[in-house]
Amino acid sequence: MVGNMHKFEMIGKKVKLAGKSRHGKNRVREQGDAWEVVGESKDVNFRTSAPGPFVLLQSSETEGPHGPHARWVSIQHDPDFIVEVL
Repeated sequence: MVGNMHKFEMIGKKVKLAGKSRHGKNRVREQGDAWEVVGESKDVNFRTSAPGPFVLLQSSETEGPHGPHARWVSIQHDPDFIVEVL
């Protein structure tokens, strides 16, 4: 533990997302299921019912008009996604 940052040792790992909710299924369909962990945090600065810790994911397959897609996902009990570490 360094200050308030707890390292989860996930950065650089490849993950596969599967949608749980309609929102999650749409995002996987639009942005792909292959993602890479580029950040991690105990909490996030937006309201969510999901518990931490969270990982910041960057899409591997598709890019939007401003570069790769990115999203925060809870490692456990995310309401929209199932995260599988590859």
